[in-house]
Order: sequence, then structure tokens, then C-alpha cells
Amino acid sequence: MSMPFYIDPEQLTKDRADFSRRGVSRGLPVIAASSAEGIVIIALNSSTSLMKIGEVHDRIAFAGAGKFHEYEALRLAAVRWADTRAYQYSRRDVSASSLANALAHAIGEAFVSAPKPLEIALLLPEVGEHVGDDRIFSLSFDGSLSDHGTFAAIGGVPEGLASRALGADLDKRGADEVIDFCIDELSHTHAHAGTHAEIGVLRRGVALRAFERHTPRDMGGKERMKL
Repeated sequence: MSMPFYIDPEQLTKDRADFSRRGVSRGLPVIAASSAEGIVIIALNSSTSLMKIGEVHDRIAFAGAGKFHEYEALRLAAVRWADTRAYQYSRRDVSASSLANALAHAIGEAFVSAPKPLEIALLLPEVGEHVGDDRIFSLSFDGSLSDHGTFAAIGGVPEGLASRALGADLDKRGADEVIDFCIDELSHTHAHAGTHAEIGVLRRGVALRAFERHTPRDMGGKERMKL
């Protein structure tokens, strides 16, 4: 009688986490930051046809880093979830908090049981009536969920970006100022040919469909980075 093959659960979890973490870190950074006019979302992108930022519902956006096809499938699932909840209850009952918990459960299940864990990180920003009402959630490859308040970044983020952003009091500035600040910070480490900054804003004070997409900005440089 042959003995069953044994793998230490702790080592298996560590290996799967290391695999996913490496995949996400090779991606281009994504930032969500509150401003006086709404939440700014900026994603560096090397594709002109594949969008890393999208609208989920009236006040909620979605942004991903890592494997595009993996987080795009989750974006579509998030849109279906939001539409179904709005139909069953009301549009005001669709919140980033509830959606983040639903996605965290699905991602956590995949991390434990799927043949290969997801190589993704997600941002779910929800704009409020006031800056203090803004919510920016991040989800990791293992289903970990965090509430960041007014600033969050995922992907291959430059070191020290979060502390510099918080020190700049971005939530007191206009949306254009916050966009300029973030792109300037990213240009120090991600100025590459074929890479552009994809820009979206959740506009504060809009009753329906707060999401708006801005004209992308070219990052310049000589290299081409991964999506």
C-alpha cells in the first residue's frame, strides 16, 4: 500500500502566497486618492485597448493590477453583483463595503482550492458626499481586505509613495492637482515608452453615474512595461 503524498499546509500556503506576490509586484502601479472634488484613480498601462480602471456602479469604481484576464473576470462579476443588488433592493443599497466582502470571499476560496492562485490586487473606491465619507478598499490575492481611507496603491508601487501622498494633504486639493501629483511621482520610476497613465475620477456630488474617464497621459521613456 503506497503512502499518500504529504505537503506541509504552512509551506504550501507560503509558496502560493510568494507566487502570487511576485506576479502582482511585476505589474504596473495603480493609485486611488481622495481629492476635494472626488476620488482620483490612476493606473499605468501599456495597452491602449485593455482598461485597468472601470465603473462598477453609481459611486463605485474598480481597478486592478496583475493578470488582466483574472481581475477583468472579477470586475464583470462585480458589475453583475451590483446590478442584481440594486434591482432587488435599491441603488443606494449598493456599497463598496458589501461588494468588497463578496469579492474577498471568492478570491479567498480561489487561493485555497484553485490549482493556481490568482495573481491580482484590486482597488474598490467609493466616493461620498464629503471627503470623510470616501472609502477605498484594497483586496489581495489571498482574499485579504483592507480599508485605506483616502489613499491606496497596488502593483509595483514606488517606495515611500504612500507617506509622500499623505504628507501632501491630497484630500484638500482639486482633482487636477492630485492627478498631477500622482503622475509626477510615478514618472520618477515608470517613465517608459508605450506606457500611459489611465485616469478616472469618481466625481463628488453627482447623484448617478459619478464615474468619468479622463484623457490618458503618455509617460514617455524608452522601455515597455508589463500590463
